[in-house]
Formats: sequence, structure tokens, C-alpha cells
Amino acid sequence: MPDPEKPEARPWIEGLRAASAALQELLGVLLRAESQFMPPASPLERLHRIAGDDPEWAWLQPLYRLIADIDHALGHESDLPASEAAAVGAHIRELLSGGGAGSEEAFLAHHRALMQSDPAVAMAHSAVLRTLQALPAEAMDQIERLHARDQWNERRRFLRAAPREPKNS
Repeated sequence: MPDPEKPEARPWIEGLRAASAALQELLGVLLRAESQFMPPASPLERLHRIAGDDPEWAWLQPLYRLIADIDHALGHESDLPASEAAAVGAHIRELLSGGGAGSEEAFLAHHRALMQSDPAVAMAHSAVLRTLQALPAEAMDQIERLHARDQWNERRRFLRAAPREPKNS
């Protein structure tokens, strides 16, 4: 019987933290690589462009949102099952390697081009893929796999819609 005083062993939580950190590093490397082709801008201006509606940076939206979704989910880690962590890993893999949503195609095309032209992007890409090894594998049963992916997508929608609570300092 589990001890109620000890948190349940959930190794996928650390795996998700590592994946988020690696994705953040990849985002930084992509920004540095892409900024070579863009007019000079401050980091704050670039952030506004990425998070806003600037069509030149819109391709980064899927990566930016995925990082935010993972970090929001980690804020509610007590109810994050292994099956959803596996779905997150699959989402990351599809975003970086293809096979994901059609809305992610622009990211994939830009990412692949930068990966071929900048070794730092290729190294950051590989680092993200290595972190996925710490996440649980998706279920072999297609129904279970699709259910976990649906649960992950529902969590993402819920966390995006939920009002943010102010942090107490």
C-alpha cells in the first residue's frame, strides 16, 4: 500500500521538465539562427513578434505554444498521468520530425531548413529527441493511444482557457 506521506513515483515528470528545457534551448537556438536573416530587433520586440501576429515569425507558434502547454501541465503535475506524458512525447516527436497537425507544417519546413544550415540547430534538435527517451512509451493499443492524445489536447485547451492566478511574492 502506498504511503500517503510520500508522493507517488512519477519519473515522467522529470522527463517532461527535461523535454521542456531542451525545447526552450531549441527555441533560443532557432531564434539566434533565424535572426541572422531578419532586421535587428531587441529581444522584447522579437518576443512580441513571435507571440503576436507577425507573419514572419508565425512559424514558431507551434513550438512556442507547446513549451507553454508543457509548462502549464507541469504546474498541475499531480494529476498528469504517464499516458499523457507519452502523448506529449509523441507530440514533440511529430512537431520536430513530421506527421503532426497541418498547422505545424510551416514550423517543420523552417526547422528543417535551419537544421541543415546551422549545426547548433541540429545539435539542439538531437538534444530534444534524447530527452524523449525518459518519457513513457505510447500505448500499443490504438484506442488507448488516441485516448491519451485526446486527454492531452483537452488539458491543453483547458489550461489555455483557465484564468491565471496571480503569484504571491
